[in-house]
Amino acid sequence: PAARDLLAAHLDTGTAHWSMVSDLVRGADEPAERGPVEPGPTLDEPLTERELTILRYLQSILSNVEIASELSLSVNTVKTHVRNIYRKLDATRRREAVRRARELRLI
Repeated sequence: PAARDLLAAHLDTGTAHWSMVSDLVRGADEPAERGPVEPGPTLDEPLTERELTILRYLQSILSNVEIASELSLSVNTVKTHVRNIYRKLDATRRREAVRRARELRLI
């Protein structure tokens, strides 16, 4: 748990290796033994593939402009996806959305 918390804090502060660190955080949550898996909370409206991609970028320190540039999208398109992500995750800020997504094991 201590290593998971440290890695999660690293994600919150931003990292160029967010994909790998995110995988490590998710791996730290996996039980050592494969027992019955309890279903976790779910969303009323699931995120689209593009929203999930942008959600992963929200973990980083990149701005919406930088995310748009990375994905070859317009800034307005990224803002629209971010608004939809916030609505679907019932969040009002980036960090809150990322925290909620981690709770739901979306990232």
